[in-house]
Amino acid sequence: MIRGPLLAAFSVVIILEAIGAPGARAQSLVDERPEDPCEAARGLDIADTTPAAESVRRSCRLERFQDRLAADRSQQVVVEGQTREARIQQWIDATQPWRVTRPLAFEAFFGTGLASYGIGFSWDFLRHAELGAWLGWRPISCQDSYGNSTSNCGRTAYGLRGRWYLTEHDFTPFVDTGLSLMSSNLALFSSTGSGYLSGSGRANSASLGAGLAFGFRSLRMSIEYVFEYTFYTGASLNDDKKTPSPELDTALSSSLHADRNGVRFEVGYGF
Repeated sequence: MIRGPLLAAFSVVIILEAIGAPGARAQSLVDERPEDPCEAARGLDIADTTPAAESVRRSCRLERFQDRLAADRSQQVVVEGQTREARIQQWIDATQPWRVTRPLAFEAFFGTGLASYGIGFSWDFLRHAELGAWLGWRPISCQDSYGNSTSNCGRTAYGLRGRWYLTEHDFTPFVDTGLSLMSSNLALFSSTGSGYLSGSGRANSASLGAGLAFGFRSLRMSIEYVFEYTFYTGASLNDDKKTPSPELDTALSSSLHADRNGVRFEVGYGF
């Protein structure tokens, strides 16, 4: 009679232990997480020379050595990348034309023609092709109706141009074409007895040019012949109504016709 209850109680104890054992093992896994060996080594007494303490110190030294190796490898990768980029840039500078290595440039020019001097900006978007914009001035006198060169025909001009280089070398011939707009301050003695006339003028022109260009690293130079074809002129007096003036228009047209052939020298800095 007693054996039955004892057997039942013993079975219950075995079942409870079987159910509780996995939980106990899981809890021990959480509690026994690995810790930083260097953090553990800092918590050791300096006089502790037990095998366990020495093992922790060796683990810390090994981890620091691995960290130094990783940092050295990262630095080596950076240095190798910089060296490779420098070699590529050196190869480009030695083998490619300046239009590839430094396609943008600021320029200054002087000469004859529509403008005597000015500044410009250019962009070589292809090995052979270039787009540019410029702004120039020409302070000159022109002849009045009496043949005296005391009249003012000074002008300010700005324009766009396209240039085609015939070769890929640093020294190469080229052809170009462009379109320009111009404004002018005009003053002269009237041939009709109206006295001294002052006003302003406007003109549009198209150009064709050819020349030689040279480049070395950041330096750019070119010389070209430019022909200007004026397809519009207009002039008016400086009065309230801006009255058109045929005399000022004639003086302006004559001045532009005299300057339709020009030679331009340019020097610039590429980047």
